[in-house]
Amino acid sequence: MNYFATGGSGLFGITPSTDQLIVLNLAAILVGVTFNAPQKVIKWGGVVVAVVSTTCAIWCGH
Repeated sequence: MNYFATGGSGLFGITPSTDQLIVLNLAAILVGVTFNAPQKVIKWGGVVVAVVSTTCAIWCGH
């Protein structure tokens, strides 16, 4: 983790900010909570929302 904190280029040239790490953690929680749901809409909806929000947090620069 010190590698990310030093300001150097991280994995794939990405250095995550605190906001990005929060989004990643919330996405992991969302998948963990919804993935065992009996309804496929909830199960895969949680996965899709987590993937889209993670991708946007990392590469869209928001």
